[in-house]
Amino acid sequence: MLAASAAAQMRVVNWNVAGLDGNVSALQDVLAALNVDDKPGFATAPWVYVFQEVQDNATPDWAVLLTRLNAAAPPGITYALATYTNFGENSAAGAQACYYRTDKIAEDVSGHVDIYTQASRYADRWLLRLVGYDDPPVYFYIYSAHLKASNTSSDRTLRNLGAAAIRANADALPPGEHIIFAGDFNLYSNTEPAYLTFLSPGPAQAIDPLGTGTWAGAANALKHTQSPYGGSGGLVGGGMDDRFDFQLSTVAFHDGAGLSIIPGSYRTFGNDGNHYDVPINAGTNTYYLPNADALAALLAVASDHLPVVVEYQVPAILAASLSPADFGRVVQGAALEAVVLVSNVADAVVPAGVDALDFVATGAGVLSGVASETVAGLAPPVAVSLPVETDTIGLATGTVVLQTDRQGAQGSGLLLGTSRTVVRPASPSLSPGEPQHAATVSLDVPTESGVAMLTAPVWNLDHDADQALLDVDAVSPPAAPFAFVGGLVGGVGATPAVLTFAFDTAGLVPGTYEAPATVTVSDEDLPGERVAALELLLRVNVQRRFGDLNLDGFVDAADLEQFASCMTGPPPGTPVVEPCQASDVQEDGAVDLADFAVLQVHFFDS
Repeated sequence: MLAASAAAQMRVVNWNVAGLDGNVSALQDVLAALNVDDKPGFATAPWVYVFQEVQDNATPDWAVLLTRLNAAAPPGITYALATYTNFGENSAAGAQACYYRTDKIAEDVSGHVDIYTQASRYADRWLLRLVGYDDPPVYFYIYSAHLKASNTSSDRTLRNLGAAAIRANADALPPGEHIIFAGDFNLYSNTEPAYLTFLSPGPAQAIDPLGTGTWAGAANALKHTQSPYGGSGGLVGGGMDDRFDFQLSTVAFHDGAGLSIIPGSYRTFGNDGNHYDVPINAGTNTYYLPNADALAALLAVASDHLPVVVEYQVPAILAASLSPADFGRVVQGAALEAVVLVSNVADAVVPAGVDALDFVATGAGVLSGVASETVAGLAPPVAVSLPVETDTIGLATGTVVLQTDRQGAQGSGLLLGTSRTVVRPASPSLSPGEPQHAATVSLDVPTESGVAMLTAPVWNLDHDADQALLDVDAVSPPAAPFAFVGGLVGGVGATPAVLTFAFDTAGLVPGTYEAPATVTVSDEDLPGERVAALELLLRVNVQRRFGDLNLDGFVDAADLEQFASCMTGPPPGTPVVEPCQASDVQEDGAVDLADFAVLQVHFFDS
């Protein structure tokens, strides 16, 4: 068997304890076994017990039962006695007693009533509330009754009068209440008037989870609750051939919503269906293996009735988170979604122990839209997304409200919030005064003048606190003799980034040299950042150095030699051609002393 769990759906047990005339130590062991009963596939310590034939003696049965319950309880679990009354019922074998787990159930004492059910007997009604279910509160009523025994016409009449009194009380409650009718009803057949009274139409009409068919005979042995006893003494024997003990419930427990019965969980504890008209411990018991025989031995001496056990699912509990709680700064027009993570956190051992959670998430403020989903019991959280408005500059907030209309579900109306600060996108430009995405950077340099530098500022126009910073991310390498040197920076605000390019004049002849370069820029790293390209044309005019007639980068004696050869060159009137064209510094068509006078000045300056 599985270890008992404190996390659980609701297990309810009713048991006629026969005035504690059986073996009380065995009874305590049965209570311990009920904590670990995994017949339905899971084990959980019962939330509620209702006992019949609980006497108010010098040592009250109700006190003994409380002691035994808590002695048998798993660590950390404590049972309390609900309102107990006894109107001289010891003469009718005893009164009713209800016990509940204090971590799961609380009693509303205003709901307790005693109902006379004939033959000196009273039924009790308790109003119980699920702990942790406060908005809305989740209540249910449980009735415990011990109707008149024996099978004469008079006995059947008295039982029916008792059932009618219980139904009259229950029918007077508000429609749709969750009600359990439990106890030793001493019913002999499915046609008996008292049984039909419980099942008759009306506000508190009961449903029998085992159906309304006959429970007579060996074919229905699994339904029988009396008598497991096989010894002699104060208990009633006769073998397992009667269904006297019941746990009926109203329609509200059978709609599958909120607090509802788990289908197929109704059972007689320790009854394997193979012990018709014999004690429960006769031969081998197979209720559950390998401990069924040991359990049967305890049940056979603890009481002359077997407990009835039923499992109920509990309502869902909604919990949620909104992510992120603050988007921080985002670029205008960013496509953003807030993620709402919704969980069904109701305590349970198996998924069937928790109602499904249907929910709707509705956005307001900067959050918009409506999303709906379902979270099953014990299932992982479900995420839904709501779009975020990012058109309006500045700080703004948004909320999402989570609602559910599942019966008894907790957490409906949960409100979560987020915020975002929208900034304008950066405004990249190659000009400080207006948007300019293409520009030419020019420079004039003499031949063989080494490496020249060109610079190109990149601006973030009109930057202020409501605008994104600009990142200069990349520059495409320009063709030689140009080269990109540096200037990639992030976070450009009011001060521009400066890109630097190198131009190597080595070996270049006079002329104009050009190369394009693409500058990739973007908004700072924010949601919605945009990327743009700026186009630069790098242009350098390489000019002959004045007086450098042989284009070797120097003005020296070699240039004077070339000038002299040109002066003694072609006869007057002959056009000046290279290499002498450079010697005609005055560009008057003749290489003469006038040119030399000019060259002489520059030669000595060099």
